[in-house]
Amino acid sequence: MPSFSPRKNVNQIELCRLLEARQSDSVALEALCNEYGLSVYAINRLFKKWLGQSPRCWQRRLRLNEAAILLGRTSQSVLSIAQSVGYESQQSFCRAFTREWGISPTSFRHQFAKQYGDLANQPIRLSVSHRVLPPLRLLSQRFVGNYDRVPDYWKTFGKVAERAGFDSNQGVFVGVTWDDPDLTPTGEIRYDCGFLPCNDQWFSLAQTQPDLTIQTLGGGAYAALEKQGPYHEAVPKGYQQLVCHWLPGSSWQLDLRPAIEWFELVPWQTPESDWRFEIRLPIT
Repeated sequence: MPSFSPRKNVNQIELCRLLEARQSDSVALEALCNEYGLSVYAINRLFKKWLGQSPRCWQRRLRLNEAAILLGRTSQSVLSIAQSVGYESQQSFCRAFTREWGISPTSFRHQFAKQYGDLANQPIRLSVSHRVLPPLRLLSQRFVGNYDRVPDYWKTFGKVAERAGFDSNQGVFVGVTWDDPDLTPTGEIRYDCGFLPCNDQWFSLAQTQPDLTIQTLGGGAYAALEKQGPYHEAVPKGYQQLVCHWLPGSSWQLDLRPAIEWFELVPWQTPESDWRFEIRLPIT
């Protein structure tokens, strides 16, 4: 079996985030191999150990999961969606989507609309604000599971944050959610607990805290909705209100950037019943 000696430390989350950011880039894997001094074989072996699948299979699943979100949550054409997730033709996209989801993109859209479409017709009053954010550079920790585990994630992150000396007066705590709970399989929802510092000097901590990595989120427009109370009640309801009630009647479309939660108080130091945060849905 071939051995390998990488030029730099191999961080699972860092590699995954690099592929997440470039999942429609056909040369991303080769670029990672060159950057880390690893062979394709070595990268494949690491990903199969971490995720039980090759990086190309994992990238393809992410792309097709994003396609499902766009099919269910927007009115974009199948061709436009295929191109936006990196497929050169509608035919190749439809074949890949059907293999992954067991149903064609058009049938998937019809079934999703049948299950969730009537929510848009239910009258509801929402106080939605419009935010435009620059790119956000965070110190964060990745978790994978279900939304009801998020309070536990913040407690775990809190231990790292306190060890690192994070000061709530020097930054904002931000949650980053990458997946749609109505579409992503149970237990596979990706969530990042993050700290947005006011001073770039904080980023040097990533070199001394192995649980922390640096990530940059693309800037842009967001629809913002204030929420308070237990996360597992307030957040799913808030996202449903934004996506299913507010978005269809607006002039905006859902964007594939991750949604974020902007916390007013330090999550692990505050009783969950008193959590206050702003849900920010990416729009375009």
